[in-house]
Amino acid sequence: MYLRLSWLLALGVLIWISSADCLAQQTAMPSTSLAESLSEEANDPTATLTQAQIQEFFTPSQYGTNAQPNTLQGRFVLAVLPHGPMNLAQIVRPTFSLVTIPQNRGASTRTEFGDLQLLDLLVMPRSLTEGIDFRWAIGPYFVFPTATSKSAGRGAWRAGPAAAFRYRPIPGLLISGLIQQATSFAYTSPDRTPVTSLTFQPMISHQLGQGWYVRSSDATWTFNLRHATSTTIPISAGLGKVWKLTNGAAINGSVAGEWMVYRQFAPRTEQFTLKFQVTLLFQTIEM
Repeated sequence: MYLRLSWLLALGVLIWISSADCLAQQTAMPSTSLAESLSEEANDPTATLTQAQIQEFFTPSQYGTNAQPNTLQGRFVLAVLPHGPMNLAQIVRPTFSLVTIPQNRGASTRTEFGDLQLLDLLVMPRSLTEGIDFRWAIGPYFVFPTATSKSAGRGAWRAGPAAAFRYRPIPGLLISGLIQQATSFAYTSPDRTPVTSLTFQPMISHQLGQGWYVRSSDATWTFNLRHATSTTIPISAGLGKVWKLTNGAAINGSVAGEWMVYRQFAPRTEQFTLKFQVTLLFQTIEM
């Protein structure tokens, strides 16, 4: 069922992107340099670019169960103009999720809301890294226990630091990453266990021209730092394109595959996942 839904979503993405491309051609053809710039920003975790993103993660193969989990994720990225005593730009990123999770080792599943994540980054000025095309950002990271069942979330209020960076060694190649650490400090019930986790999302993207790009940016490495807790390290590869529309808006569409290459103390985790993404980019919207 979920495989069919995922392929229908992918078909919808292709139709939407094709319609957007036709619209862009009928109105005003953007310059190649502008399309390339937006394509690079869409793959930059430190870019001050307002975005509205929908992601679909479908797992046809998972360790420890015959079920096929599915996650529908909504994410907003709000770019805030430089402000405050340090005159720094800000990136505020809430993430919501609707997760379909296995009920047992069989094929049965149920759908619940997951935990809410909030990332708030302050982007450091380029003057701190003068001479190299490098940018970085730091800020707090929060996880709120909004899950509607025990198995859909950790049942813990969590907080910690986060950091992001991007490095452009040559034109068209972007090397970046996002690090988030969260430690639990309050719980929704007394039977919940403490959580201390570190996630690292390595990102490499290369521009192919005309807004097309290849990337390995969708996999997140997760290290649970308490004794005998899980570690998972996946890798990913994907293809995407940015279409420039009128009024400073654009659409970013991508598809990727993710494979689990290392797992420890993780009897039930993804083996292979398909990821589809559609993002609206608003180049001119800043607070």
